[in-house]
Amino acid sequence: MLLKNGWIVDGTGQATYTGSIYVEKDQIVSIFRGEVPQGEYGEVLDCTGKWITPGFIDAHSHSDFFVTKPDSLFYFEPFLKQGVTTMIAGNCGFSTAGYRQKTIHQDEIGGGLFTNDGLDHSDFASWATKVDGHMPVNMLSLIGHGTIRIGINGKDASPLSEEQLQEMEKTLENALDQGAAGISFGLMYEPGQFAPYEELKRVAMIAKNKGKIATFHARAYSKVSTSYNPPVGGRAHNLRAIDEVVKLAKETGVKTELSHLIFVGENSWSTVDESLSILEETKNQGIDIGFDTYPMEFGASVITVILPTWYLSLPAKKRKGWWTQLRLAFEIFLARKALGFGFEDILIANTFGKHPEWEGKRVSDLSKEWKQSNLKTYLQLVDETEGKINVLMYRYQNPEIIERLRQHPQSLYMSDAWMEKEASVQNYACYYAFTKFLVLARDHQTSIEQAIHKMTGATATRFGIEKRGVLQEGAFADLNVLDLNTLSYLENQGVSPKGMEYTINNGVILVKKGVLQKKAAQSAGRLIRM
Repeated sequence: MLLKNGWIVDGTGQATYTGSIYVEKDQIVSIFRGEVPQGEYGEVLDCTGKWITPGFIDAHSHSDFFVTKPDSLFYFEPFLKQGVTTMIAGNCGFSTAGYRQKTIHQDEIGGGLFTNDGLDHSDFASWATKVDGHMPVNMLSLIGHGTIRIGINGKDASPLSEEQLQEMEKTLENALDQGAAGISFGLMYEPGQFAPYEELKRVAMIAKNKGKIATFHARAYSKVSTSYNPPVGGRAHNLRAIDEVVKLAKETGVKTELSHLIFVGENSWSTVDESLSILEETKNQGIDIGFDTYPMEFGASVITVILPTWYLSLPAKKRKGWWTQLRLAFEIFLARKALGFGFEDILIANTFGKHPEWEGKRVSDLSKEWKQSNLKTYLQLVDETEGKINVLMYRYQNPEIIERLRQHPQSLYMSDAWMEKEASVQNYACYYAFTKFLVLARDHQTSIEQAIHKMTGATATRFGIEKRGVLQEGAFADLNVLDLNTLSYLENQGVSPKGMEYTINNGVILVKKGVLQKKAAQSAGRLIRM
């Protein structure tokens, strides 16, 4: 295959140049600047006036949970159509694989956000072998601290015994030795939120000793949160949460990635300067720390994420007590006022078939329909579904913050998005997150080369991925062809972008003129063992 006469952006951040790329099997064999020598090159793609880039690498994905599902292409098609060829999965403390074998907590793996559908993926090596060559994208997976903890003790809030901690360490070591990319923490989610600092430190040290990365969904991303007690007052909670991650990075020396840096609620937007200052100062002190970001003003989560830890740790019967309800109402009221975020910002995306009539509505909409308070409605939603509702939560950031994070030297690009087959409303980042990054770079007249670098070569370097994310002779043939002039997307719409011409993974065309090549896509992807 020959990609002829395109503008080549090689993923390193260097200047664009005109050239042609010859691909043989799964590798880039030759890159020609100027005229292409006479010869047989197979299929020729005329890229005149088009941009040739490396396949995009999604720095923060959860798609490991969808590889083994029936009709798995449904979950990957919109990503392929926006040029994603590699995903870093297993984030936020939850991975599909790597936990206690024959655990009695199998059904809890995924923490409520995701599920293994009853399948046993406890052994990382077995899962890796199963999915390698049976998915459309390349994938590397972190091991979730929450997944390991659930395998040992479910979502129980009680501290682990020394024996259980040693089992956790051994489980992680085994998975890392079998090729897992690192460890991820979900400090805002059950059961990661219950883990004491020393447990987190011990686990992070395993990654450090193995020379692998640790990623952190921090304990809070808002100025005020229910992750801290009391929920209001003192230093901004998102800053405390960054302090915790920085402390772990400094005390362990582990390569650290702060996941999806966001600022939830309008009152949190005043903390942007200090948040970035902390990360910049830490980097200047020689600590290897960065963050990933998406270009959306909302985020996807579970409906229970705003509930305080003390409430979640109570048995169901005790949650109904009048004192408990009074305390909860008071804390949430104060938090909402201090945060600049409300029930009107919570959009119900997926009730997993229980109440499809709620989907697409905000909590405040249902409150009006049911003629009751927002809090009562919210708790009713939680109770009637046992907390199993996925939501989109707005006012996570604004265009000015997105632009600042997009251009920050420590940022990488990602989607933090997944498709949900039962949902009436999908996370729109599935369709156009990477396209939006490029459109923003183009329309703000900032460097296209740097934007592509952040979603290709920089991400590959950060996670230690070899021969991907760059257009170089000998590298794997993961490529995109796009028309930057016509590149466009529809905001808040589940529609694939225009201007993406080809997506090629390991030398196989997966998307051609906007059309998914289903047969080819089934087996083009590789499991990348680190």
